[in-house]
Order: sequence, then structure tokens, then C-alpha cells
Amino acid sequence: MAWIIIILFSILAISYLCLKIGDFFSPWIITTMIWLAIVVLFQLSGDLLYPLQDRFYTCVIIWVALMSVTSIITYYAFPAKSGFQQPQGTTPIQQDLNINNFFFTVFFVISMVCTPLYLYNIYKIISMFGSEELFFNLRVLANEGEKSMVQTILTYVGAINQALFVICIWRYPKGNKLILTAIILANLMCSIAIMEKGVLFFMLFVTLFVLYEKRRIKISSIAFWSIVLLLVFYGINVLRTPENAAKEPTFVDFFNVYILSPSVAFERAQEKLTEQFGSRSFAFIYALITRLGLGNFVVEPKLQEFVYVPIPTNVYTIFQPFFQDFGYKGVAFFATVYGTFTGWLYRQCNNGGAISKCVYAYVIEILILQFYQENLILSMSMMIQYCFVFFFVLQTRFGLTLKVDKNGSK
Repeated sequence: MAWIIIILFSILAISYLCLKIGDFFSPWIITTMIWLAIVVLFQLSGDLLYPLQDRFYTCVIIWVALMSVTSIITYYAFPAKSGFQQPQGTTPIQQDLNINNFFFTVFFVISMVCTPLYLYNIYKIISMFGSEELFFNLRVLANEGEKSMVQTILTYVGAINQALFVICIWRYPKGNKLILTAIILANLMCSIAIMEKGVLFFMLFVTLFVLYEKRRIKISSIAFWSIVLLLVFYGINVLRTPENAAKEPTFVDFFNVYILSPSVAFERAQEKLTEQFGSRSFAFIYALITRLGLGNFVVEPKLQEFVYVPIPTNVYTIFQPFFQDFGYKGVAFFATVYGTFTGWLYRQCNNGGAISKCVYAYVIEILILQFYQENLILSMSMMIQYCFVFFFVLQTRFGLTLKVDKNGSK
């Protein structure tokens, strides 16, 4: 079945590109290319991991087929924007963003004040454990440590930093370079504070997507920087490995853990039918309702238990919550949801919508890392936080200043 999928997905990818149905960052091309790469890499990886079974291949076929079809249909169902002025030789997606300077300044000041405080609070706790295994303790605290009210509030600065980064990259090279540098450093500080590679992934994918759409880099540059970042992540993984570990992870171990092991782990995920409808797929909604005091539901943890494949891993691909709740029907349904949403968002992005361009830049990371875990529905709170910042910074209708027209009315 693996070779059938490779041949089928290769034909699909070539067809998309030859017929110019979207570009390299359209949701259907990303989805097809990602799963094609995963299946091909498994054929080249030897016997370092347990072999894949029919469940994985079946879900891949269902997911790629339905998500690609629904995203393409949705994209072309909405018309392209026309009838407005734009610089000659450019498209709506290439246009710089107009921002509300007041709100941008407010969020920028919050970032510059709260990011160092966030880093300080994290290290103040870590320092109590001594300097040994510092990086490992940072990671444990981020995932399992209890947080005070102040620390919980300060964690929101991460979303602000990332949202500001997206806006500045879309404005590049028009924006202030010093402000962009400060925002990049703020994101790096948040990443170091919890030894989390996700922020680096986010900044890389956003930068590559935006610069590619603005025709400032080519696919060859994207491939080069992807390899560089992979090596950087391996270095971070080595740093946060405890000194008493049985052995230091090799690059092959790292590659298998983070790239290929989620697919094998998905084979070990058991379909669990519970009395609570969609317990894993709608974990964010249940958590929100419970926190607001509107009900008392079981909230499934975002971090999963480790399984051995034979190396330990606790990520199970994007299919995991949907399959565990509803089986293959769940994978098919949410593939349709993903396809419809991303197809619509990609159209709005290409039409030049300011908020849509920024939100799709965020969704790019989710689409690329769909082989790793589900990060759209389960992390809906992040989407809400991003949209909150985007809404205020990207609107120019209101602020603290009032305009006076010629008749003297406000």
C-alpha cells in the first residue's frame, strides 16, 4: 500500500503544480507533499521503527483526499477580489499591511515589559533546583509545573510576541528594523524560557511563507533554511537531555523521534468511545465551559502518554484525537472541516485581507506539522489570542484620536 500511496500522491502533487492550482503554500499542496514525504521517508528509514500498519495508510488516504478536495472546492467557490487599486505588477497578497500605530505601540510595550518578567519568573523557580540539568528542568516546568496567577497571565505574552512577529514580517521591509529585531528577541526569550522549539518552527515557517509570497525568496532557499533549522533543533534537544540519560540522542534518533515516530505511535492509539461526546476532539470547548462555570466536564490533557515504537514518543499525528473519538468517520469529518476552513482562509489571504493573511501565516505551521500532532482545534485558545491582537493592530477605524471634518463635526 505504501508504494501505491507514493505513486498516487506524486501524481496529485505534479498535477497541482502543472495545472497551477495554488502555490507551494496552498493547503492541498502542503497536505499532499507532507504525507508523501512521510511515506517516502519510512521506505528509506530501514527497521529503526516498528512498521506501519493499514490503519495509518487508510487515514492518510482519507485525510489527503477529503482535505484536498474540500479545500480546492472552497477556494474556487469564493471569487477572487477585483476592482480595486494596487501597484502595477503586484497581487493583493503581496501588499504591505496598514496598521493602527497606537494599538501596535500598546502591544509592543506590553511585549517589551512582560517578556523579561516572564523569563525572570521562570528562572527564579528553576534556580531553586541548582544549575545541574538546567535546560531539562526548564522543559519539565513548562509542561508539568504549577503556575501562579502572575505566571499564567505572563504566558499570554507569547501569543502577543508571535502575533507582532507575523505583522512585522508582512510589513517587511517597510517596518522599523529595530522593532522587528526586538520582537524576534522577545520570541527567542519566550522559547528559551521553556526550551520549546515550537516558537522557532513558527518564526521559520511564517518567514518562509511570507517572503515566498512576496517573491523575495525561492523554494531552494526554503529547503536550505529548513535543513539549518533541523540541525538547530537537534542541538536544542541535546541540551535539554538530562545528564543521567542512558545515552545522548544521535541525529538519527532525533530524526526518528520527531519526524517519523508520530505515525507509528498513531497505530498504538486506541479508539476510546466515552459517554462525553468528542472528549478529545473538543477538549478546548469542554475546558472553556468548565472554566466559565457553565458545566463540569472531563478535560482531556493536551500532552499524551508516552508509547514505545520502540523509542518513546507522546505525539500521534493530526489523526489521533479524531480517530480516538469517532474512528475513521471522525478522520473523514475533520478532514472536511480542515479543508473547508483552510480553503476559505487561503482565498481570503490571496484576496489581500489583512487579518486573513496573518491568520493563514499562523495556520501554515499547523498544516506543515500535521504529521506531528493536531494544533488547530486543540489549540483554539492560541487562535483566539492571535485574532485579538490582529483585530486591534490591523484596523484603522478607531483609536484615541478624533478626526474633525470641514463642517466642524466629530
